[in-house]
Amino acid sequence: IQDQENQKENLDQRFPSLFKKGRRKTPVRNLGKIIHYSKVKFKFQHCQEVNDCFLELFQSYLYFQSMGSNGLTYQGLLPLKELNVCEIESRKSTGQEDHAFRIAGPLLNPLIVFCPTESELKQWLYHLEKQIQLNGGSLGLPFLSQ
Repeated sequence: IQDQENQKENLDQRFPSLFKKGRRKTPVRNLGKIIHYSKVKFKFQHCQEVNDCFLELFQSYLYFQSMGSNGLTYQGLLPLKELNVCEIESRKSTGQEDHAFRIAGPLLNPLIVFCPTESELKQWLYHLEKQIQLNGGSLGLPFLSQ
C-alpha cells in the first residue's frame, strides 16, 4: 500500500494541473458522450518510463486513467480548450515511436502518447483536433521528436 501511495505521489507531482477543482472526483458519466476511447501507452516528455493508460475523449475533456501493475493508479481530467496536440513525426525508427503524438497545456507536463497503429493515431488526432477547435482552443503544428 505504501508503494502505491508513493507511486501516486510521484504521478501527482508530474500532473500539477489535473483536477484543479480541489481533487473532487468527477464521475465520468457526468462528462457527456464519449467521442473516442482506447488503450494506449504514454510517457512524460522528459522521462524514460512508459506506462499503459486508457484515454477517453469527451466533448470538452480528455479523461486519462494510468494503469500500473496494481491496476488503475492515476486519473486525470484535461480541459480540451487548454490543450495543444501535435503528431510526432517518426525518424524512420521501428516500434512504438512510429505512432505518437504530444499533449501539452499551460500547466501540464507534456505527455507523449503512443498508439498501437497508424490508424489509431490518425483517429486520435482527428477527434482531438476537432474537439479542441469546437472548444475554442488552438492547434499545434507537427514537429520532430527529440
